[in-house]
Amino acid sequence: AALHALHSPPAHRGDGVPDDTVICRCEEVTAGAVREALTLGAGDTRTVKLLTRAGMGWCQGRMCAPGVAAVTGCPPAPARRPFARPVPLGVLAAQHDRTAPPDDRPRPEEGPS
Repeated sequence: AALHALHSPPAHRGDGVPDDTVICRCEEVTAGAVREALTLGAGDTRTVKLLTRAGMGWCQGRMCAPGVAAVTGCPPAPARRPFARPVPLGVLAAQHDRTAPPDDRPRPEEGPS
C-alpha cells in the first residue's frame, strides 16, 4: 500500500494518449476503442473490458490494465486470482480407475452403514 501511494501515477495521465495508440497488445485494442466504450456507457474498467476485449488476452490484463485505467480515468480493477495447486494426472486418473479396489469407507452423503 505504501509503494502504491508513493508511486501512484498522476491524474489525467491518459488525456494526451492518441486514439491510434494500442493499449492492449494481446487483443489489439486502441485508446480510441477504450474511449468509445466510455461513450457507450462504460463506467469502470470491467465494463470497458467487456465492450472492447481489453484484458482478455494472454496477459489477462496484467500489462494493459494500467493503460486502460489511465485512458478511462477509472481505478484499475483489483486482481482477484484464485489460489490453485497443480494436480498430477495420476491422481485424476485414479478417481476413474475401474481396476482399483472399492473403497469400504462410507460416503458423506450415505452416512454410517
